[in-house]
Amino acid sequence: MSTLIRGGTVITASGETVIDGGAVVIRDGRIADVLRRWDAGQAFDGDVIDAAGCVVMPGLINIHTHGVTPGPLFPSAAAALPAERWMANLDRHLLAGTTTVLSLCGFASMDDVREADKRHAVHVRGATTHLPHCLQAAELADGKGLTAEVGDLTVEGMLDDGAIAIGELGGGQTLGGGGQDLVYIPAAIQKSSGIRVNIDQARRIKEAVLGRFIDIRAFDPAALAEAAKDAGLADAFTATQLAKLVRDTVMPSFVPAIEGIREGVRAASKFGVPAIVHSASATASVLRELMPELEGTGATLIAAHANHPSHTPAEAHELAVLGNKMGWPAEASVFDLLHRRRTVKTREHWDLLLKEPGLISVIGTDYGHDGDHDELISAVQDIAARGHRSLAGAVAMATSAVADLVPGIAPGSGRLEAGRAGDVVVASAEDFRDVRVVLADGVCVVRDGQLTPEAHR
Repeated sequence: MSTLIRGGTVITASGETVIDGGAVVIRDGRIADVLRRWDAGQAFDGDVIDAAGCVVMPGLINIHTHGVTPGPLFPSAAAALPAERWMANLDRHLLAGTTTVLSLCGFASMDDVREADKRHAVHVRGATTHLPHCLQAAELADGKGLTAEVGDLTVEGMLDDGAIAIGELGGGQTLGGGGQDLVYIPAAIQKSSGIRVNIDQARRIKEAVLGRFIDIRAFDPAALAEAAKDAGLADAFTATQLAKLVRDTVMPSFVPAIEGIREGVRAASKFGVPAIVHSASATASVLRELMPELEGTGATLIAAHANHPSHTPAEAHELAVLGNKMGWPAEASVFDLLHRRRTVKTREHWDLLLKEPGLISVIGTDYGHDGDHDELISAVQDIAARGHRSLAGAVAMATSAVADLVPGIAPGSGRLEAGRAGDVVVASAEDFRDVRVVLADGVCVVRDGQLTPEAHR
């Protein structure tokens, strides 16, 4: 099977190479050649894709996803999604030009990961957080997705079975972050009062009780009274009752989750694999503690979503600069800050960190509101359009830089070079979200913006 993609702006993700009007030839699932041009009259024995007015880039590699496999969801080990949901999440990634994802739910088995990888054209990779304190934090926060099999798994066993990283260590569900604001605090309030609060109201209430750094000493009764009134809860709870509900919901998992970060980072150093660590205001102190401890060990520790909005922009920048000095690569997550703006409504952190060369190494999506994150490919375009990176540099942050940072995530992919895997995306140069064609291992899995039958196996 052979495919020719011609006439587009080819971004190889190798250095700064951009070829206007170039061509990519794919044969037997691999890239056979990348050419400066292909004459329109030149014969080709195979499928020809006219990419005029489009960009042609490697399939994107998403370093930070959730909900893309069977098995427990999130670091809180919530109940597994039904197959139609995780398959639909993979569909969304594929339709937006992502051909490889790393699942950071952490408690899925490698059998779960292999099932997703087998059933869908997206290449699905797995990470592990099968550690005692991470498991304890999950059980205390939620744990509905845990099974006896999960409890028997270990990090070492998972790595032997094909996991490529340790992570995500910590998370908003176990550390009093966005997962608590979106799911657990509203659920606890509704169970006690019958009133459902939204994510913004839950966050205000939580921060009045525990502050941004999740500390019981931060309790502000006046702020809580105001937040409760605005959420329609003034008659449903006394201040004491509401503060206790928040503490009882958030705090049980907090200490073991912090200890799980220490445990996981040290395991990553021991086993020589990357660790991906939840970066937020609640984890800033433990990250600062671990950075000098791991300095000079050769361990790869990646600060996930360094642009997390629980930081102030200045705090996010200060922590990223320190991490950079200590050799910690940083990932910026697009969340839903560009278009949807339901969970993250400011891009100030994103722009501040990305405008400084070298501070952010790679980009991902995280999960967004019920999986409705912005597209990774739109983040690539935004970074280039804002001038934070060149077009080639922006593409590299979601392709070759990820492949280089996390060995095993996309072996043989991430670049448009002869001999590499035939993972290729063709998207409108005007709006990258208008993805026209996606090939995975040389097979067309998206054509004219629609999934082909080959997308599902």
